[in-house]
Amino acid sequence: MKKVNYLLAVLTVIALFTTSCGKDGSVGPAGATGATGPTGPTGATGAAGNNGTAGATGATGATGSANVIYSDWYTPATYTKTTVFGTIHFYADKAASGITQAILDKGTVLVYGKLNGYNPVIWPTDQVSVLPIEITYMSGTTPNTDSWSSLCTVGNVRVDLTSSLNAYGSISNAHQFRYVIIPGSVHTLGVNFKDYKQVQQAFHIKD
Repeated sequence: MKKVNYLLAVLTVIALFTTSCGKDGSVGPAGATGATGPTGPTGATGAAGNNGTAGATGATGATGSANVIYSDWYTPATYTKTTVFGTIHFYADKAASGITQAILDKGTVLVYGKLNGYNPVIWPTDQVSVLPIEITYMSGTTPNTDSWSSLCTVGNVRVDLTSSLNAYGSISNAHQFRYVIIPGSVHTLGVNFKDYKQVQQAFHIKD
């Protein structure tokens, strides 16, 4: 009985030793990729970065004029004298290349005057008005009316003066004028052309 038990114990040890020290089997194929797990919660917002340095200020752009062309104030040095049907005219021409046939057909040309050749009692110094201008004053005991008008043709502005009394043999060269050319495409609704300050503001005209 003891022999049998001893033999059984030896066989059990041998079986365990054989199992522990035997060669491994080959590696099996990789298993299939598992399903993607759910997206995790959004992390907390990080702290804001510092503001960048401000860029340099750009140069100021030129003042616009809505495509309006205007001359400097000019003073005719001389006037041409002529007589038409007994009325004496004094006129002075000014070249204006911006006045084209298209401007005459569809646009507007305004001529403004500072009639500084008069006594300030008759016409205040540097007062501006759009031509035509009529000024009535007493010449002695007789009323006289001066009529200033303009005639615009392609490339030219003519300023003309007549006196109801043909009172002048010559006229002062202190009078100043400027022209403003407004193309037909420029919006002018609500602009009072007789109000020089309003025209200046509307079309960004500088003195």
